[in-house]
Amino acid sequence: CGAWIVSVYKRRPFVFELRDLWPESIRVVGAMKDSFALDMLEKLELFLYRRADRIISVTHAFKRNLIKRGINGDKIKVVTNGVDSSRFMPQKRDEQLVRQLGLEGKFVGGYIGTHGLAHALETLLDAAKMAQDEGDDSLAFVFLGDGAKKAELKNRTAELALKNVHFVDSVAKDQVPRYWALLDVAIIHLRRTPLFETVIPSKLFECMGMGIPVLHGVAGESAEIVETEGVGIPFVPEDAAALLASMRKLQQDKQLYKTFRDNGLLAAKKYDRNMLALSMLKALRRIRVLMLNQ
Repeated sequence: CGAWIVSVYKRRPFVFELRDLWPESIRVVGAMKDSFALDMLEKLELFLYRRADRIISVTHAFKRNLIKRGINGDKIKVVTNGVDSSRFMPQKRDEQLVRQLGLEGKFVGGYIGTHGLAHALETLLDAAKMAQDEGDDSLAFVFLGDGAKKAELKNRTAELALKNVHFVDSVAKDQVPRYWALLDVAIIHLRRTPLFETVIPSKLFECMGMGIPVLHGVAGESAEIVETEGVGIPFVPEDAAALLASMRKLQQDKQLYKTFRDNGLLAAKKYDRNMLALSMLKALRRIRVLMLNQ
């Protein structure tokens, strides 16, 4: 709202960068019940879309959503998230961290990011329990980050007496690649709901840059990227058995694992942030040209 007000006062273009569909996300995760307040937020959302001279959407699905709701598609430009190639690149495991977390000799699957209402990380705990109940001690699960559900997840881990699950508190931004490098496979996961079929988790591109194969529990546009680029295995969200089966497949099939790793490093070049920034700059300059011609 502040940006729109300033754009009017300064007589400058108003650009809306669309990274999530609010307030719909609030409804989906159950953070608020349907109410007059949410209805008003949705009216404000549409008001700002209509007033924007340009909308930069991070997914094609978001663009389709807006067009369906009456927003002019000609002013919507898709520029996806990407990877900072100067930070996220292949690196060796930190053996000190390996020993500290007790990961010696383990095939490690990990989740790095927010432990929130939208992520249904209980699915990962269920997969860990299945492996432990079957007597498989070759697998380990690492959780790095914080969020509204972290305490609950840690409590459930203790209740289930899971010895193959390790929690790490949030670390400084420049330390994150060091923890990515601990993982044999990265697990990306969101709740099973139509809204999340429209999102592309940015960590997918970081995994590509690091050369880490992905187990992708998010349906929709992001799963299509995983399949098209050949960087991992999509599985049905909230299906712990499918997650565990996919993790074991990559543990056992060394050639497939290498293919996903190599493909990820190649795909990362398409999503380099420098190239994406140039695409966004081109879209912004186009607004200036159009306004000068009016």
